Amino acid sequence: MMKYNCDMIRDLLPLYQDGVCSESSRAAVEEHLAGCAGCTDYLASMRDSGIIEETMNTEREDAISSQARFFKRRSAVVGAVFAGLFMLPVVICMIVGLATGGISWVLIVLAAMLIPVSLIAVPLLASENKALWTLGASAVSLTLLLGVCCAVSGGKWFFIAAPAVLFGIAVFFAPFAVRAKPVAARVGSRKGLAVLGLDTALYIIMMLGIGLTNGLSGSYYRLAAEISVPILIWIWSMFLTIRYMKARGVLKAALILGITAAVMLICDLIFGIGQRSSIAYIEAFDRRFEFGTYTVTAVLCAVIGAVLALIGALTGKKRRK
Repeated sequence: MMKYNCDMIRDLLPLYQDGVCSESSRAAVEEHLAGCAGCTDYLASMRDSGIIEETMNTEREDAISSQARFFKRRSAVVGAVFAGLFMLPVVICMIVGLATGGISWVLIVLAAMLIPVSLIAVPLLASENKALWTLGASAVSLTLLLGVCCAVSGGKWFFIAAPAVLFGIAVFFAPFAVRAKPVAARVGSRKGLAVLGLDTALYIIMMLGIGLTNGLSGSYYRLAAEISVPILIWIWSMFLTIRYMKARGVLKAALILGITAAVMLICDLIFGIGQRSSIAYIEAFDRRFEFGTYTVTAVLCAVIGAVLALIGALTGKKRRK
C-alpha cells in the first residue's frame, strides 16, 4: 500500500522538478515515485509537454496579481484615512466660522489642506504613474490656493502669481513629467521640444499677466520684449542646434556663437540695447578709444565662432583624407 496519495504527490511534482521543495517533500516524492509507475509516467509526460513550466508561470502570475491587489487595497485604505485626517481641520474651522459668522478664511484652510493631500494621499490612491499624478495634483491645488487667497483678499495679483508658480514648476519638473508613460506615449521622441515649448508658453503668459494685471503701458511691453526676445531666440537656437544639427561639437559651438552674435546685433538695431550698454575704453597713443560692451561682446562671439568654424572645417577635411 502506498504511503502517500497520488494526488498529493502530483501537486508536488512541479516544485520537485524545479528543485524548490523542502527536503522532506523531495524525499516523499522520490519514495513514492520508486513504487508508483503511474506518477513516474505522469512526471515524464509533464517534462515532455512543458506542463511544469506552464503551471509554475500560472502560479507565479497568480501570486503577483494577488500581492498587487493586496497592496492596492491597502494603499486605498491608507489614502482614505489620510484624506479623512486632513479634513478634520477643515470641519473644525467650518464649525468655528459658522459660529462666529464668517467662513471666508475657512476656504483658505480648505484650499491649503489640498496641498498635503496631493502630496500624501494621491500617491497612495494612484495605482499607476504616481509621480505624474502627484505633480499634477500639487500644481492644481497650489493654483487653487492662490486663487482662493486672491479672491478672499480682494486682490488682483492671481494672474501674476499663478503663471509664475506654474512656470517655476514646469522648469524643474517638466523634464521628468515627459518621461512618464502617458506623456511619453504622446510626445514620443520630441520630449525636449515639448518641455521647451511649455516653458516658453508659460513665460509669455507670465509676462503678459504682469502687464495686463497692473495696467502697464507700452513701455513695459517694449522693455519686456527687449529682455525676453533675445533670450528666447538664443535658447531656442541653442536647443535646435544641439538637438537636431548633425555635426560635430566644434561646428555646433561655432554656430551657437554666430547665432548669439546675430541675435545681439539684430536686437541692437531694433531696440537700441547696445546704445544703453556700459562703455569700455582703451587709452593708447594719447587717445581714448571707447566701445559699447554689448557691441564688443557680439563681435567677440562672431570672431570666436568664425575661428571655431574654420577649425571644424579643417579638421573635418583632414579626417576625410
